[in-house]
Amino acid sequence: MNGPNRNAPIAPPPAGPAFKIAITLLGGFLLIQLAGIGIHYLPGLRDAIVERVTTRPKDLPVQSPAPAAPTPTQAAQPVEEGPDPALMEKITRLVDESDKAFRVGEHEPAMQNIREADTLLPNDPGILLRMARILERTDDLQRASDIYNRVLTIPGLPRELRAQTERKLSMIRLPETSTTPKVEAAAQGADMRDETGLQPGATLGIVDTRVTDTPGGQKILRVSIKSRPDIKIDPSLVTVHVFFYDREASGVTMVTDSKVISEWISPPVDWLDQEPELLNATYSPSDLPAFSFAGFVVGIYYKGELQDTRADPGSLAREHPLPLYLQTATP
Repeated sequence: MNGPNRNAPIAPPPAGPAFKIAITLLGGFLLIQLAGIGIHYLPGLRDAIVERVTTRPKDLPVQSPAPAAPTPTQAAQPVEEGPDPALMEKITRLVDESDKAFRVGEHEPAMQNIREADTLLPNDPGILLRMARILERTDDLQRASDIYNRVLTIPGLPRELRAQTERKLSMIRLPETSTTPKVEAAAQGADMRDETGLQPGATLGIVDTRVTDTPGGQKILRVSIKSRPDIKIDPSLVTVHVFFYDREASGVTMVTDSKVISEWISPPVDWLDQEPELLNATYSPSDLPAFSFAGFVVGIYYKGELQDTRADPGSLAREHPLPLYLQTATP
């Protein structure tokens, strides 16, 4: 018979029914203790969580801070108001009406409108320059010179307007020994024009006119017509009137009865390339020796409204003014 093995592991004691019952009772008692602790401390723990969530630190305010009150200097500064739209609309209308009247030689209503505009908007260079050009046209050159000098004193006068005003002023010569000034300028283009060479408010303008004599005695008038930049022109709405005048032996001038032929020499005539379009008008001399060439008047219309005129000599434009609007034919 062999003896017991001393190196064999110790076997766990068998788990009897009594041991299992004891373990079960102990676990149930532990669960009851945990439940009691939870019931006792849960309300306070819940309140602490709610307070932690709903309360922000002092350096994180719930609302944005109110704007700081203005300093006394800021509060004293007046609020700048824009121009009254109704007033500016009235001034613009007066200027437009003055321009239209000036283009057809109606100098009195042109001056009335521009003077009213000057009353509503004093010291505006554009208004003053229009007033001066009307005075020039009516031979009131002393007052025109005074206004040009006044324009040159306006603070912040744009460089283009300053150059234009100085050029206009240089055309006027006031003799030191005479009280009757005179304009030393060509009749063509002596009126005020903007930097594009057009009359203020006009869509089209006559920027040059040249007369060439031919060996046969004819005269060819070349008219250079320019459009305002960035404005699309409908050629079907453009009308050019060219009038040649003859002078009788008695000195009376009248529209010639001679043959006149006009043609565009720069087709297509559309002003799409922003270059002037050229028109040639050919005058044939009269067969009657009592008549001689006296000059011309050119007018360009767009949408039936006069845009610009040129005359040589300038007196023809005053003696034979063109209508502001073309009469539409009634059916």
